[in-house]
Amino acid sequence: MRSIQRIAASLTLALFLGQAAARALSSGPEHDLQGFRHAVWTAQDGIGAVFDVMQAPGGYLWLTTSKGVLRFDGVRFQTIEEVTNGAVSFNDIFSVFVASNGGVWLTTRTAGLLLWQNGKITPYSDRRCTPTAQFQGIFEGADDSLWIQAATGLAHLKGNVCEQVGPDRGYPGGLPLGIFTDREGSVWVKTPQGAIIVLAKGQTVFQPTGYTTGPSSSMAFLHEAPDGTIWISDALGFHPFKKAGAPPLPPPPGKIAPEGSPFHDFTFGPDGSLWAIGPKSVHRYAPIPPEGIPSATGAPGETFTPKQGLSANVVSKILVDHEGSIWLATNSGLDRLHRTALTTLSLPEADEHDFALAPGDNGSIWVGNESLPLTHVLPGGTTTTYPQASSVISIRRDRSGTIWSAGRGGPNLWRSSGSGLELLHQPKEDTQPVFALAVDRNNDLWITTREGETFQHAGDQWIPRNKDLERKAGNLGAMAGDQAGNVWLAFSRTLALWNGSAFRRFTYPDGALNVSASTMSVRGDHVWLAGRGGVALFTLKDGQGHFSRLLFKNHDLPGRVSGVVETATGDLWINGFSGITHVSAAELTGWLHDPASTVSAERLDALDGLPGLSGERFPEPSVIESASGRLWFATSKGVAWLDPATLEGNRNRLPPPVTISALIVNGRSYPASNALVFPPHTENLEIDYTALSLAIPERVLFRYKLDGVDKDWQDAGTRRQAFYTSLPPGPHRFHVIACNNDGVWNETGADLAFTLQPAFYQTGSFRVIAVLVFAGIVWLLFRLRIRSITHELQGRLAERLAERERIARELHDTLLQSLFGLTLRFQTAAHRLPAGDPTRAALDDVLSQSDKVMREGRERVLSLRGRSGANIDLTEAIAEVGQQLQSLHPAHFEITSDGRPLPLEDLIQEEIVLIVREALVNAFTHSGARTVSATVAYRSHALHLSVIDDGCGIDPAILKAGSRDGHWGLPGMKERAGRIRAELRIGVGPGGGAQVELRVPSSVAYRPVRRARFRWNPFSRGRRPVAPHPVEVSAIVDDPTLSGQHQGG
Repeated sequence: MRSIQRIAASLTLALFLGQAAARALSSGPEHDLQGFRHAVWTAQDGIGAVFDVMQAPGGYLWLTTSKGVLRFDGVRFQTIEEVTNGAVSFNDIFSVFVASNGGVWLTTRTAGLLLWQNGKITPYSDRRCTPTAQFQGIFEGADDSLWIQAATGLAHLKGNVCEQVGPDRGYPGGLPLGIFTDREGSVWVKTPQGAIIVLAKGQTVFQPTGYTTGPSSSMAFLHEAPDGTIWISDALGFHPFKKAGAPPLPPPPGKIAPEGSPFHDFTFGPDGSLWAIGPKSVHRYAPIPPEGIPSATGAPGETFTPKQGLSANVVSKILVDHEGSIWLATNSGLDRLHRTALTTLSLPEADEHDFALAPGDNGSIWVGNESLPLTHVLPGGTTTTYPQASSVISIRRDRSGTIWSAGRGGPNLWRSSGSGLELLHQPKEDTQPVFALAVDRNNDLWITTREGETFQHAGDQWIPRNKDLERKAGNLGAMAGDQAGNVWLAFSRTLALWNGSAFRRFTYPDGALNVSASTMSVRGDHVWLAGRGGVALFTLKDGQGHFSRLLFKNHDLPGRVSGVVETATGDLWINGFSGITHVSAAELTGWLHDPASTVSAERLDALDGLPGLSGERFPEPSVIESASGRLWFATSKGVAWLDPATLEGNRNRLPPPVTISALIVNGRSYPASNALVFPPHTENLEIDYTALSLAIPERVLFRYKLDGVDKDWQDAGTRRQAFYTSLPPGPHRFHVIACNNDGVWNETGADLAFTLQPAFYQTGSFRVIAVLVFAGIVWLLFRLRIRSITHELQGRLAERLAERERIARELHDTLLQSLFGLTLRFQTAAHRLPAGDPTRAALDDVLSQSDKVMREGRERVLSLRGRSGANIDLTEAIAEVGQQLQSLHPAHFEITSDGRPLPLEDLIQEEIVLIVREALVNAFTHSGARTVSATVAYRSHALHLSVIDDGCGIDPAILKAGSRDGHWGLPGMKERAGRIRAELRIGVGPGGGAQVELRVPSSVAYRPVRRARFRWNPFSRGRRPVAPHPVEVSAIVDDPTLSGQHQGG
């Protein structure tokens, strides 16, 4: 079976090549294909011979080549092994067929058919449904089934079932010579006996059509035209087989070509034209002769041959893609023909010099350059050359339709006259050729010579005009006439207007608007000036001249300018060294309303059919508009034209399909499918994407964005890869959009979701643990700091206690003892005096006072030594002070306690009592209050105390100064508060009286709940005396005043 298949395949290929070789023996008149740009890929691009080319619904091209099956996006070829990520072997695939549902059918050398769809391979191993040839072997039916030219004859694959079609279904057997499915779903087959049979949709048995050419081994090709007519290419040539809605036609009369069909495969273009493979060439017919084409030799049409760049003279397949491009599979590679915006004018052979242009009558054009004399080209292509008008520098058409031409070399100024040319002599013709021409409303000719001298030809006289223009010789500038008969001259920084009787001069306002005008044109009241500095516009309104520089959003435009023209439709076209720049009428209108704005423009160049570039100043002009609206552009390699209306109609309005083809992670390639998960430590990520616009892929632009990484869309230009490094772990989504060659964006684009697994140190649990550890360390440091502050405060209190005890001992052992001894001596002296002696009475009074002093001294000593706070509550201590003062003053006293009382440090309580005592003394003594109240509030974060009276309050001056001269009560209170790191506020109470508030941090005020484990703290400022029993504070401290070191004494 395998040997039979190999023999059948070899015979089929041999038949095709033999027919192609036979057709190559004949040749006819060739009409070169015009208006298409050609691109080719050959063995140098790694593809070899191409036997078949198909386009998938998504836009990819699939190629059957001598090097295997390839996929092509217009820029990059991929092997089937790369596309399937190694699911199939490159060497085992014989051919490819793409179904309308996107499924890719692969013919293998060893395993029959394989279906690759949605990233999966499905085998179909029944060898009866294996095609024999590398091209035209599989055809799709309306029900998605496959009709196959197999080695055993006609096979039908529907679902998973392969059926050999035979006489029981109306097929006589043998290798089918042609298979075709029309739009209605009918299947047409040409049998080896030369008959065409049909299987109507819904039927199971083929029926004869009456069409037959007799037994033949020549392949036949059938295709349906846009109007529904089915055409056939067979041994009788190319002819219609069946009109829409009508029965099949009989074979046309004529002799069957002994070498087989004069045409091979064919197809229809988007404009209804016919593209057919003929003898060593490709033919285009527009319009198609209704009766058909019996032979490619001598048939009217255009021909594309190897002489014009076709990669080979054997073409096996022709395809029209979704955008209208023509693809040719040849035995040397792959060719593409794309309709261009510009069409090159056929001219007599000339050297590569820029051309001068002028519109003629009835769609004709006048051209000329350094090597081509003045030539008149008619619409049909007929040319008339005037050798006498040689070395052309400038051509102009005046308002009356007269053509003027000037060139180098002696007398060379010409005017069209009837059917010929008339020579005019100018004053500098021997030394200075004419570089610019214009005709005014008086029909006077104006010229500017090479040295920048301007002359007016009035009557029979040449009048020099440089003096009137205040123009220095040597500056060429530019000159043009308008439809009103005015002549405009630009030179240096001056624009001059000649209205037929007088000059007006306008000066550029500053250097920024000076474009170094070397060319100009006028449309209505718009005077366009252009040169190497760009384009500027001059307008004359209300007698005032205004200059405006045309600025572009694309700073590369327009480049060095050699010609500019505003069309009747309001568009602006610029020719120059960078190609053609087009500013639409809408953009130009917007700019005219706001000359400070920038304009969007499109560029046309070689990709659009421009044969060269125009970078020279002369000849001029390099761009013109004809009366029909056609635009003509001159370059160094020829003249091209475009029809703006046709250009708009032929624009590519299909948004390009966008696809993501692969992800390359750390050097390893992965298929682009959602939910991809990559391992930790993924450092380098490359995302390959493409847009399937094949018309001009060089102009397809991309933007991409990775959510969470890119803040905005990234302009990738034409680059088809995105690169990322060191991405954070977690889910990511990549988006890419693209525009086609005409700037139509696919805003939906493609997206891809993937996930980067985190390393252990990048997980959320690790972050939580890290945060908890950090918080624990901060809390520990905070606790250590609080402990350090507590130890420092306790040390200072211990120092004060020791000092107070020392002072108390000294007072008791010295002052009080001495005073006591002195008192005893006075008592002894007093007892020696009689009882009624006045002196004794005085001494007794003195002794009473001394007893009082001794009692007060003992109380102060006792105060210095401190009292035990274990048995007396703070509230009780303050109440005792208030009650003593209440007994001496008429004011009422009350005290309240809020919260659960907590034990206080003895020294702290003593300081608090002394501060409150001073506040109460002030309230009872100085305020004249009727009521004095005190409040003690125990809080977790601090101990709050307040003393409020309803007296006269405190003088604001005293509050501002902090004390009163000669009184130390207020300063003493502040000093005591500072020593215990408390906050003291003195102000006006709610009733207008005085209010004293004291806030003592809990870490200072309250007695600790447990002892500390160590006495030394490295966070303290050196070694300090510590309290006898260092403690660890357990209460929460939220007082910001504890953040610094104690500054009080």
